[in-house]
Amino acid sequence: MDKLKKLFGGRSAVPASPNVALAAATPTHAQSISHEIRNDLPDSHPVDSLDLSLDLSIAGFKTLKEAAEVIPVAGGPLKTTCGIMISILQLAKLCKENREGWEKLSDMMREKNESIKALLDLYSKAQEEYPSTERQAKEYQRVLDSIAVDIKKETERQSEVSQGLGMYWSRVQSTGRETLLANINKEKIASYQERLRTVTFDVIEKTVIHQAIATNQRLDDIKTTFTEQISTVAGDVKAIRAETSSSKAPAAILKPRPRKARDFVGRKDILDAICTVHFDTENSLSQDDCPIITVLTGMGGSGKTQIAVSFASLFEKRFPDTPVFFLDASSETSLNTDLAALVRSQTDKYDNALTWLASGIKNWLLILDNADDPSLKLSKFLPRAGHGHVIITTRNSTHRLLTPRSSHAVDVLPMEDSITLLLRSSGNEDNEANRSLAKEIAEGLGRLPLALAHAAAYILINNCLDAFLATYRASRNQFLQSMPDLPEDYPYSVERTIEMSFRCLSVRVQEMVRLFACMDARSIARCIVERAAEREFLHIPQGSEVPPQPDTIVQAKVLQDIFCSGGEWNAFEFDGMIGECLKYSLLQLSTTGGERFYSMHPLVQTYLQSISSTIRGCSTRRIIVRLLASATTTGARYGFFGFDRLLSPHVRLVRLEDVVEAGDFYGFGKILTEEGNGLAITHLEQCVEIWKSSVGSNTKTTLDSMAMLSNSYYSLGKVQEALQLDKEVLQKQKQLFGPDHLDTLMAMNNLAGSYQSLGRVQEALPLQEEVFQKRKQLLGPDHLDTLIAMHNLAVSYRSLGREQEALQIREEVFQKRKQLLGPDHLDTLMAMNNLAGSYQSLGRVQEALPLQEEVFQKRKQLLGPDHLDTLIAMHNLAVSYRSLGREQEALQIREEVFQKRKQLLGPDHLDTLMAMNNLAGSYQSLGRVQEALLLREEVFQKWSQLLGPDHLDTLIAMHNLAAGYRSSGRARDALSLEKEVLEKRKRLLGPDHRATLKAMRGLLETFRQLDMEQELKSLAEVALPLHERVCGVGHKQTERVRRFLR
Repeated sequence: MDKLKKLFGGRSAVPASPNVALAAATPTHAQSISHEIRNDLPDSHPVDSLDLSLDLSIAGFKTLKEAAEVIPVAGGPLKTTCGIMISILQLAKLCKENREGWEKLSDMMREKNESIKALLDLYSKAQEEYPSTERQAKEYQRVLDSIAVDIKKETERQSEVSQGLGMYWSRVQSTGRETLLANINKEKIASYQERLRTVTFDVIEKTVIHQAIATNQRLDDIKTTFTEQISTVAGDVKAIRAETSSSKAPAAILKPRPRKARDFVGRKDILDAICTVHFDTENSLSQDDCPIITVLTGMGGSGKTQIAVSFASLFEKRFPDTPVFFLDASSETSLNTDLAALVRSQTDKYDNALTWLASGIKNWLLILDNADDPSLKLSKFLPRAGHGHVIITTRNSTHRLLTPRSSHAVDVLPMEDSITLLLRSSGNEDNEANRSLAKEIAEGLGRLPLALAHAAAYILINNCLDAFLATYRASRNQFLQSMPDLPEDYPYSVERTIEMSFRCLSVRVQEMVRLFACMDARSIARCIVERAAEREFLHIPQGSEVPPQPDTIVQAKVLQDIFCSGGEWNAFEFDGMIGECLKYSLLQLSTTGGERFYSMHPLVQTYLQSISSTIRGCSTRRIIVRLLASATTTGARYGFFGFDRLLSPHVRLVRLEDVVEAGDFYGFGKILTEEGNGLAITHLEQCVEIWKSSVGSNTKTTLDSMAMLSNSYYSLGKVQEALQLDKEVLQKQKQLFGPDHLDTLMAMNNLAGSYQSLGRVQEALPLQEEVFQKRKQLLGPDHLDTLIAMHNLAVSYRSLGREQEALQIREEVFQKRKQLLGPDHLDTLMAMNNLAGSYQSLGRVQEALPLQEEVFQKRKQLLGPDHLDTLIAMHNLAVSYRSLGREQEALQIREEVFQKRKQLLGPDHLDTLMAMNNLAGSYQSLGRVQEALLLREEVFQKWSQLLGPDHLDTLIAMHNLAAGYRSSGRARDALSLEKEVLEKRKRLLGPDHRATLKAMRGLLETFRQLDMEQELKSLAEVALPLHERVCGVGHKQTERVRRFLR
């Protein structure tokens, strides 16, 4: 054995693979030059092939040269392989000059391939002559296997290079050298050539052929030397065989089983299911020619191996005399090696491990760990026997086909188990304060077991449970790359674990998932990609008459190449791309309301964002802007609000500097306005400025963007700004199009809406009546826009206390929409909902209730139980239940609405906060005053933060909080709030707005509780005539104010 080690320089002298050296070099110089050449070429030039050949030849040469220098002399065949490839890549420069150069290269490639194959054949012959059953030659055999595998890998790599260079030559030939020279400045060509020489270590073309011939000679020398070595080894092996033929061979040493994590927690459901399958013989899944199999799938670091280790311990307790074998299934080579070691360690009678397991032993457990390689055919490594047990751990979910009834997707840890793991492993006490900190950390790390274990190790060493999250957020990438000294034998960092799965994807799928990582990775709707693809990624939400920017066209081309390789959208092809990601748990699939959604683990997202900020030379974030803008639905009025809500979480992440089209600003501003996001104003202001400077202030495009900006001001509580802009737009519309143009009427309608919001209903009403009459005349009484004008008119009538007139209009709108659109159309249901609101205001709750129940049921059926419009219908239903004294039913609905909005929109979304405000009202009515007060304090704080202290919704929250303080006996706390509400509403809405009158009534009640009689009388004297004018003399609220004066 010593002679063998001496001959081959010892096991450590032969590198397992040169891939470490190969991976160390990054072709940054080559890519830079390639991108410069790309910019100088016309669109028709085959730049992709050019980039490919340059990157392969230049960066490949540099990498291989460095690799050859670090490979030890004892690894002669490996060093020779690198030398062969260096010569080939040097010859690549001849390809750019003439066909003769390519022919020389082709001949050289064939010669090198034949030489390397001959060397491999020599290795194979040596393996056959000295079979692996000779245990004493084990060390020699492993060295031989390693060299053969490495040379095979390099041969395959050489083949890829050959293919890439072939593509380059054929494309350049077809395009013509003249095209290349005509489109690149000759001075730049000289510059490129000079820089390429520097990057490729100033290789001189004259020496290329000489080096190639020298390489041939080196290869021949290696073959001769190796043949001599084989003869020497043969004598040694024969001598060892003669010496030990009569002695018993020592057992081979199998790889040790991975250790069970010290603080392993959870997974009881999966372990119980595995035990049921493998321990319950009556319900056994074994077949005549197949053992009982369980497959554990999941993303790297999810704890699959730990589950297998835990089950192995349970198995040994159940069957104490039954052997358990852990095999490395990461590749076919590793499996073969471990199977050979297995049989050598157990028996002298069998040469094949699978045969021994099938025939020579009655029971066993075989664990095939890390079977991730997509090319690995696992079925041929399973013993053909009706006994025994197999556990397979893999990221590749297609292996579930081996046992569909006993496969388990290993997801992230449940929250409680994540908290327990963090506290236990980091040595922190399990108390309420620490659990709260651990919960935040677990949420930030996506509850991935490997990440939690790394975090716990860091916290343990640095004693920083309270500070960890801030440190992690500031250094996410460093954390993912870290490798703490864990006792669980897991050899990879979080980043490397994710990377291993990512590298299994095809190039286009890698690009797709990197794009998804720049979106809100919690909920990516498939229909977004589909709609954008059907528009060829060139849809611009506004200003279609203006040609798109050149960058926009380039970005659309990149998206087209990624998602539509055949030139058009293909759903089957897209599903295949998604399937690759699902296979390795890089994406997760869910279905809601018939729509498919994809999500991504936050750590996967962090890794993918760190790879590169560009795809095919374009900014990744700008490509996303193009994708989202192409999917927007602006320009259509009916039925699209739900789709825009699918886009809104992604639009929120768009950076202003990544938007180049004014029309994209418009589309994003509209979507953000619908969800009440203040960023809408910034987008739309930018849009208006671009249009004013590019097409002028008095154009339809600019006026449309100004109208949308006004709508955003209005929706976000900046009603005065909206009013001024509405006046400007209306004046310009009249000048450009005349008083009866439809766009002019739309501007008039918007101005009326601003007046109405400010409580100036008397100014709004004549505008709305004019809009209604003119639309009726121009479009007809049954046109959908005419019906919208009728609806707006009804709102003003209600504000003026003209409830019966409002009711008549709403009944007519409902009947006509029902006739025109059908009883189940969403706009018909909206009209039905408004009609129910009028019935409710008139005290006809029993008539309102069946309408609201019908709206709820139909929206639930059409949109799904979790759709936001369905939740609105539920809210309205709760209001009627409260009016009928059915408080408990109303409470249940409001709790459900709050939880669903919180889940769908997040805890700080404005609609979620409105649901929280309504829930507080139900708690208040049921006497649960303290619970109501806590919710109202949170709503007020968040609305103040999100909308500002003067927003109308913030004032509603302040008013409700004051009412809560009064109910809990804290009238003093309520007083200052109600004074502030009244003053701000007077300023913003005017003294006779209904919201201002409501603030007066709240303050009057507080004065009464505090026995502030003088203040009470003074305010009541002001409030009474205002109530009589706005609400009417006999109205209940007017009479309530009158009682304060008695």
